[in-house]
Amino acid sequence: MKATETSILNFIGGFDKVFIIPPFQRNYEWSYEQCRELFEDIIKAHTTNKKHYLGNIVYYVGENNGASYSELILIDGQQRVSTILILLCALRDKTIDKNIINSINKRYLINDTDNSKFRVRLKQTSYDQRTFISIVDGRTEEIDKNNNIFKNYKYFLKLIDSENIEISDIYETISKLEIVDVNLQIENDLEVVQTIFEKINSTGKRLAPSDLIRNFLLLSTTSKEQEKLYEKYWIPIEKKVRGENISKFSKNFLTLNIFEEVSESKIYKKFKEYFSDLEMTHEEILYQMKHYSKYYEWIKFENCPNKKVNKVLKSLNFIKSDDFYPLYLFIFEELYDENVEELIKCLILLRDFLIRYRVVAPSGGGGTISAVVYNLIKKLKELDRTDEYYEIILFELSNSSTPAGRFPNDAEFKEALMNFVGNNYARIILLIIEESEKKNISVPLSEVTVEHLMPQTLSEYWKTYLGGKEKAEFIHEKYLNCIGNKAPISKEYNSTISNRPWEEKKIYLKDVQFVITSEVCENEKWNEENIQKRNNEISTKACKYITSPLERTRSYQIKNPSNEFVEEGIYSISDTTTPMEGKDIDYIIFRDNHISVSTWKEFFSKICKIAYDVDKEKFQYIVEKNQIHKNRATKNYPEKDPLITENSNLLVTAFPIKGTKYYSEGTISSNRARFYAKQLLDEYKLSNEVKICISNK
Repeated sequence: MKATETSILNFIGGFDKVFIIPPFQRNYEWSYEQCRELFEDIIKAHTTNKKHYLGNIVYYVGENNGASYSELILIDGQQRVSTILILLCALRDKTIDKNIINSINKRYLINDTDNSKFRVRLKQTSYDQRTFISIVDGRTEEIDKNNNIFKNYKYFLKLIDSENIEISDIYETISKLEIVDVNLQIENDLEVVQTIFEKINSTGKRLAPSDLIRNFLLLSTTSKEQEKLYEKYWIPIEKKVRGENISKFSKNFLTLNIFEEVSESKIYKKFKEYFSDLEMTHEEILYQMKHYSKYYEWIKFENCPNKKVNKVLKSLNFIKSDDFYPLYLFIFEELYDENVEELIKCLILLRDFLIRYRVVAPSGGGGTISAVVYNLIKKLKELDRTDEYYEIILFELSNSSTPAGRFPNDAEFKEALMNFVGNNYARIILLIIEESEKKNISVPLSEVTVEHLMPQTLSEYWKTYLGGKEKAEFIHEKYLNCIGNKAPISKEYNSTISNRPWEEKKIYLKDVQFVITSEVCENEKWNEENIQKRNNEISTKACKYITSPLERTRSYQIKNPSNEFVEEGIYSISDTTTPMEGKDIDYIIFRDNHISVSTWKEFFSKICKIAYDVDKEKFQYIVEKNQIHKNRATKNYPEKDPLITENSNLLVTAFPIKGTKYYSEGTISSNRARFYAKQLLDEYKLSNEVKICISNK
């Protein structure tokens, strides 16, 4: 690192520099107030004839340079450099002195070259570049009037007019603005750049986690590589998730991988640590983020191409299920293309769990429920059969070990509904019952409101109607917010009917499109007895149509799809149809050799060892070509995730193949272990020579 005190004009000036604001930096965002303070500092320096310290400018020299120009990539100070150049443009355009005009253009704004890449002295971010070039070239008629660069240019024109001082004096005084020129001299060590960027962030205006992550992923020794990563990955990510959601999406993407809650202040640190340990290239990480941003967009903005999926997403977002986004991203990746019906089942199950959970324990601790989410992702990642996702999620939710994440049973749910339920949850519960029973045309949740059948404020009529002031107040306090006193209606009805007498209210309710509402009109009176009756009926129906938990148990038993009895004994490895879930494997028979095996994951490893011993070169070829792989590519971009590899990081659970340098996948069901074993042995034409012995547990 080399630090030199100099003036801002000496730093910017010269004939061999091009300044690059890398794409990971913020767009230009200085306010009028900051511009005014800078201008006042210049006027003060002119009046006192004293220098003014402007701050540090931190940069490194990029690799991608022309024969006559050096690219200086700005790490800190880009806002100040941009503002000085904008002010110089304003001074140039306010003066008629050709010497000043030529001096500003040739020394600080434009290089004398036909190469468009090096012509303008400062290259802005893609958002600001067009506006900045237009101002430098004096073409402001077709400019983006809302861009901060243009706004501050116009503001400087006004400030110049407001001061009784010669433009030449202002121009000369800018040279009194001192900086420290900090050349990092990194010699391609981008880790140093990143560390300095982080330290600058810790002492200056704090950057959002997304800013730090963007910097980490886009940092490169060449502006060309930065632009490529920015244009190819980061811009599409931002367009899909939208800028204000980048930090949330980054956190979801991170927790999808590490299965744990991360506080806002530690998102970047955890992100950098985790992906650095994986030794993934930044392009590989960006590729995955871009891939998952598609699902995030579908989930967040409810624009999935599948209408059935979209409908469930609307209800999930309505009940504010942001804590579950990492899990949603995971099951979309696993199920959307392969088994969309299973995806819909899982989403409905999660919706129903959240409804029960929130109604029974509305303040039940978001942090602990997040732990349930991460546990679910971890469990599902260990499962190779996606057709069992629903059963696994239901089992895990039903057997949650954290009290705040417990799945309320029917008794708890019913009791809560009969006492108090908020309007938003009442709305969705009532519509679920309506759709389940009547198959009525569904109405968007946003177009429905909840009517209190006994009104929220007791009029004199209702006090008399319910048996006098004292009794009415008792009934009102006890039943006002129970599920039985609430009914869905279209929004336009609400203000019309809210506090009317029951006889008039019934006339309006009879015409409501929801059967669960119109059938209330069968009650001649809306008194304590009928409220209690409907309260019991509606809460019972809610328990029926909103998924309930399983009875708590210690272990999940994978279903035998055919429910067939399978005898103990010896079976050919080529037999992949006989169901063996719940069976133990005792040994493998190969060419009269009995090879003991204790688990199915060990079984697959032993099969790999058999193949390796038969033909090492063939085995190496199969591994290198990734011929035995899963159907997803979450760890091995851009190829499918392998089942056999030298790189243990590409496996969920790495199981060493003894006597070799290879690992096999250890997180694998018995069915998939048999399937992949046969696939490998088929390459050797050995399937008919290998048998397995199974027994009952």
